[in-house]
Amino acid sequence: MIDFEALLRSVPPVPSYAGSWASVYLEPMMASGELLTVAVAAIGKNGECRVCPAIRPHVLDAMFGVQAAGMSKIIGIICSSLQSHLQRHESFEGWVSPMSGISLGRVRETSSSDLVGLLRQAVSMTASLAALDFDDVDQEDAEELAEEVGTGSTRDPWPKLFESAVVQREPRFAGYFNRTFEVSEKARPAKIFYLSERVAVNTGKLIPGGALSGMFERSKARLLDLLVVRDRDDKLFPRAHFELIVFRPSYDDPTYSERQIDSLRRSIEALEEAGDKHELRVQTVQSPEEAADRLFQSEAA
Repeated sequence: MIDFEALLRSVPPVPSYAGSWASVYLEPMMASGELLTVAVAAIGKNGECRVCPAIRPHVLDAMFGVQAAGMSKIIGIICSSLQSHLQRHESFEGWVSPMSGISLGRVRETSSSDLVGLLRQAVSMTASLAALDFDDVDQEDAEELAEEVGTGSTRDPWPKLFESAVVQREPRFAGYFNRTFEVSEKARPAKIFYLSERVAVNTGKLIPGGALSGMFERSKARLLDLLVVRDRDDKLFPRAHFELIVFRPSYDDPTYSERQIDSLRRSIEALEEAGDKHELRVQTVQSPEEAADRLFQSEAA
């Protein structure tokens, strides 16, 4: 006999965080009628609010190429304007876009576990571009081909962004990037992103989605390259610091589901455990500037 009371007790409680959300649309070609969801915004009944982009940076790169940076700035201006309006008025009503071709979608009253939950609803219901995952393609083959012709990865801008953030602040460090460490005559050289007299740093990224496992394996390989350098380093003048710096998106990025963020967390924990096992530091960052700060700290330690 079915125990209906037990069945009802097993039903999760109704989300208690009430609020509203709306999407922001951009018409990329004037009078075309085409609309892209470029941002989502949410505000709770308690006045808490947040506006964030609805298209991930690597998707912008794939869609707009050299114009991606300009598009990112436009979206940033829109988000800043709407965020300021919500903070002042605690309502979507009356917001005027700072530029033409921008429209606010229907405001929807709903509830979730928290503010990020509201934003995730907005993304899942109105932002199909957020589900695109161009990192699903096999990057490893592309990277190897690019390395053969000496141009670096054509798909992943992260290493170049990291390098540029460092060199802009300290040009004399430019010669330390993209180095190799000779292990023996028969073994292939270890590839090190940044190798100075004091510091050895490799870098990678972990992005939720279908390519996460591949990124994780490549990050582990770069960790092992650091281990090779440390174990075969000059005994008289050894380097003082060995670190893997890994880019990751924010844990509260609403363009990723809770399940995807949970997978990201587990991957980072596993990578940190692998680093601890070999006494190598693994540090996650969310921007090139943060990565550069970390490298400068290592050089100064």
